[in-house]
Amino acid sequence: MKQEKNNYCLCSILEHVFFYGDIFISQEEIAKNLTPAEKGFRADDDKIKNFLREKGFNYEFYWWNQTPFNEPDTLLKEIYENKGFIGIGNHAYLILEFEDPIITIIDPATEHIRDLNYYSLMQKLRKEDGFFGLIKKIN
Repeated sequence: MKQEKNNYCLCSILEHVFFYGDIFISQEEIAKNLTPAEKGFRADDDKIKNFLREKGFNYEFYWWNQTPFNEPDTLLKEIYENKGFIGIGNHAYLILEFEDPIITIIDPATEHIRDLNYYSLMQKLRKEDGFFGLIKKIN
């Protein structure tokens, strides 16, 4: 689901997550429920967490260097088994697959799918203060 505005990468990813949960909400409506930031929307505040909870999802945010047990690969596996994204700089990418050491992502700006090497990704996240978002459907 291509992002509809220049700063809607996170909105596009959430629209995708909702779509697979049979929830149909526009990117514009999603944006209204998130906290605006300088070049997009905040992925690390209570507003996104509460919004996802209202829609039946649990959300956990992690900076690149604060993952559970300091094992980003385990977190990537959990994201792949559920839904989630990585953030590099001011842009978020939907994670489609993780088969260690290859992470397959989609760029919501272009809908281009590409593979990243885990070790190269971690260097990028470290350099650009990246993050992870884990989204799980609440049963």
